[in-house]
Amino acid sequence: MSSAKSVWSYLVFCLLLVAFNPAADLMAQSYDANTISMFTMNSATALRRIKNGHFSIMYRGFGSRKAGEIDRDELLGFRFMLDLTHQSRGLRTLIEKHEKAGMSPEQAFEKARLEQTKILQQIFTTVDSTNELYENRRGKSFEAVKAGVPDPETHFLFCSPRIGVARMYGPIVMVIQETRPRGMDLNGIARDARYYSLSRFLKNIGDLDFRMILADYVADRDEYVIPSYIRPMDVSGMIVHSTSPVVIGNRVAIPPPTVRRVFRKYRRMGAMTIDVLDGKDRLIARLSPAPSATAIEADTPRSPEKLPEYIQKAWNGYVKTLRSKR
Repeated sequence: MSSAKSVWSYLVFCLLLVAFNPAADLMAQSYDANTISMFTMNSATALRRIKNGHFSIMYRGFGSRKAGEIDRDELLGFRFMLDLTHQSRGLRTLIEKHEKAGMSPEQAFEKARLEQTKILQQIFTTVDSTNELYENRRGKSFEAVKAGVPDPETHFLFCSPRIGVARMYGPIVMVIQETRPRGMDLNGIARDARYYSLSRFLKNIGDLDFRMILADYVADRDEYVIPSYIRPMDVSGMIVHSTSPVVIGNRVAIPPPTVRRVFRKYRRMGAMTIDVLDGKDRLIARLSPAPSATAIEADTPRSPEKLPEYIQKAWNGYVKTLRSKR
């Protein structure tokens, strides 16, 4: 067994560092060679589900449910679609540390990314160590800190192909389509490890631990984790929900919140384009740095709503930045 663990440790080391060897990434010419990938750490079931397209479109929910803060989080999500990296809490902490030390944001990000790779190597040293991501148990983060191991969950972004699951985590839901799969299907890995056993289910019932049952079978259903960050090129849209009168445990909104706005990012006439639609799928605005791509067909349903001022201001600033680089 010790020999197997040594082989696994070496494999993890190579897989995490392949991101820092451009020659090893010739199959992804349009993708940043420095992007961390943990795709090959999936189990057989997980790999099959990913290759069958089960995670071709994913959703990640975030943000506050307070009416006055949804606008702020919508703006943040809009920036993720443009030129900001949607970062895990662990990576953000590292970046902030380096920025306080005087580094520029770009330098801080690059150093934090290298530093985080070493942290991931430290956490995932054996085949069994992946259970730190899919296991639900009380005090897990405390156990990691006590053992001197970084909490693995802080270094990943959690997504699901089920929008209902993503919506439980906040009113702002990012639509993610990976340019290159680089994450892990936690449910697939857990199934191969026989995690969802009848004995576990019965034990939780016996302990009246319905929170664990809810986590296993509802809140974490079809959970897919992406290491470190999601790049703007992998974000294809955003769904903004309104508030709900009742929210249970900051998760379940009753009734389900209505859709306030939808952002769809795609390429039109060779240029990046974002359509902003209202809750009835009517076009509010079409944004593109190329004027030729903003033409709107006569039969396109139009919304009486206006583009929020904070979104318009952010877009104008983005276009101005692009023009200054020419």
